[in-house]
Order: sequence, then structure tokens, then C-alpha cells
Amino acid sequence: MRRIVSLALSLVLVATTAVQAQGAFVAVSGGATLGDLYGGVVNTDSRWGGTAGISLGYRNFNYLVTELEGNWVQKGGGDTRIDYIEIPLLFGGIAQAANGLGARLYTGIGIAFPISCKSDAVQLACDTKKGTEWAWPIGLQVGRWLGPNRFVALDARYSIGLSDAFDTSLATNRSWQFRAFVGFPIGQ
Repeated sequence: MRRIVSLALSLVLVATTAVQAQGAFVAVSGGATLGDLYGGVVNTDSRWGGTAGISLGYRNFNYLVTELEGNWVQKGGGDTRIDYIEIPLLFGGIAQAANGLGARLYTGIGIAFPISCKSDAVQLACDTKKGTEWAWPIGLQVGRWLGPNRFVALDARYSIGLSDAFDTSLATNRSWQFRAFVGFPIGQ
């Protein structure tokens, strides 16, 4: 766990230094998740959870956005509840109107590290939980600048599990995330 925290802090420090002069922003987010586990003989019921995080990004060429996030995300399904620290690297295009409204389509790659697990399902026992999980996030964000120093946005993301969640099954996490963001420019 100490290595994960050190890696995440290092990435944030390096990214902050690199993007201070490039339309950089930082944002905090919070919201809900809806997910399940699916694959092989496993097909759990959906379950609701929560998510919260911080984002660091920058706009380049006025229409492209690169973003690194650090999020706490609840995933799983049915009687299996797994909390993760998720670190996605996202790339997307943005379209913005003159009135400050904008929309962004994005995708990327994410890695997640489990921090807690509770399961009543025999085939999804927590002691068989894999140490990391890879995902392919795809999302849409709609936002508005509220003057030069603040923006708000609503975000909907679907994460496709690219790796099995457990050693004993082919099940992957399929997760929807619905979040609200408040963001601020850096170094402007």
C-alpha cells in the first residue's frame, strides 16, 4: 500500500510541474457507482456504491484534454463489495461554446488496487481477489465555466474490465460511474 501511495503522489507532483503553463486544471469529484461482476459462470446482481476523487489535467491545442485521476471507487456486484483506489489516465476531445458550456468525450486506461473486500459468495471469496485490475474507461462529461476561476461538470463513465477480478473465476468488474466535478485552473 505504501508503494501505491508513493507512486500516486509522485505522478501528481510530476504532472503538476509539467502542466502548470498549459491550461492545467485540478478538480475534485464525488458521486455514485453501479456495477456488477460478469464472466464465466458468474453473473451477479447490480449494486450501488460510491466514488470520490481528484483529477489533474490540461487542455492542449484548445480541443484536447489529457487527465490523470486518483479515485476511491466501490465496485463488485450482488453480495460482493470491493473498494479500490483507481488511477485512470484519460484522453479526450472537448467542444466548447462561447457561453462557457462544453462537452467532452474521453477514453483511456485505468489500473485499480483493491483496498477492501467483503463477499458472501463462495466462488468470489476475498482471499482469491487479484491484486490489481485493469479497465478501459469510456465517458462523457458536460460542464460549464463559472467565471475565470471555477468550473462544474457532470460525468457519466462506463469502465470495461480488462482483467479478471478473482483468481477462481473469469468474472470482470463492469462499472458505471456518475459524478459531479468542481474544478479550478492551475497557474493562471
